[in-house]
Amino acid sequence: MTQPQKMGPSEALVETLVAHEVTHVFGIVGSAFMDALDLFPAAGIQFVPVAHEQGAIHMADGYARASGRHGVCIAQNGPGVTNFVTGVAAAYWAHSPVVFITPEAGSMTTGLGGFQETEQLPIFSKITRYQGHVNNPKRMAEIAGRCFDRAMLEMGPTQLNIPRDFFYGEIETSIHRPMRFSHGPGDSAALDAAAELLAGASFPVIVAGGGVIMAAARTEAIELAELLGAAVCCSYLHNDSFPASHALAAGPLGYQGSKAAMKLISQADVVLALGTRLGPFGTLPQHGLDYWPKAARVVQIDSDPRMLGLVKPISVGVHGDARAAAQALIARLKARALAGAA
Repeated sequence: MTQPQKMGPSEALVETLVAHEVTHVFGIVGSAFMDALDLFPAAGIQFVPVAHEQGAIHMADGYARASGRHGVCIAQNGPGVTNFVTGVAAAYWAHSPVVFITPEAGSMTTGLGGFQETEQLPIFSKITRYQGHVNNPKRMAEIAGRCFDRAMLEMGPTQLNIPRDFFYGEIETSIHRPMRFSHGPGDSAALDAAAELLAGASFPVIVAGGGVIMAAARTEAIELAELLGAAVCCSYLHNDSFPASHALAAGPLGYQGSKAAMKLISQADVVLALGTRLGPFGTLPQHGLDYWPKAARVVQIDSDPRMLGLVKPISVGVHGDARAAAQALIARLKARALAGAA
């Protein structure tokens, strides 16, 4: 945390963006946040204008998925903000660290039908990991920083809601340093149980998901597959989680997926779900094939414990980072005789 100093609330917001290494903000210019917008160039932040707010939220989501950094967007209060809904929902299910900034009607006209007034927090309450409301200009940096921290900590979109008159004035505040936490490999006993199941599998199959990309775990996914002699299916929309050129790559599951992947996983006695929630659309029967191996034992690894066993019954759940957990499994499996690789 920096030493307290006098500045405007807009400056506190922009300094927080800088602290979190934000270089791009997507949106449409609006009167609600002009004071902050004027500070972007000096702070090294590029404002990327769009034709519609839905484009801004989808661009922020795509930026976050591709870079692993915060994707940030902002809109005019009211109708501009409501245009974010679809993109926020997409970012929520993709575990995308998006921070969407939502100026709202002025604090002195709340409940009076102020300019483009609508209750903006309830709209997003079910599709955000955290919602921060600036209830006093002095808390701008604190709450903005928390939104950025929580987006990374919980890997999902957060909302920073700011009454439009709170961008102005003078405050004394500190800029909070970013908090960063790394997920470990998971519980040792769960990893031992997972390794035991995988070592005893005669036909293991790996399903690699978006968590592999977010954890930069493609190398570990390849090593696991080669160690086990396991075919690898990609989860829906995550074809980049395993190289298609690899001999063990079977292609994607789910909607319009690969018949080869579906036929292979139907034979599995153990499935390793690496960084995927095994969502219903991603395991959808296709091509006349109801392929999910209902008798298979499932090992699921996910950094979000709420995803474990959410869609498919599992035998072992590991709450951990895909890369760290894969490394831990590789170390355990190398010390064992592997039925599938015999």
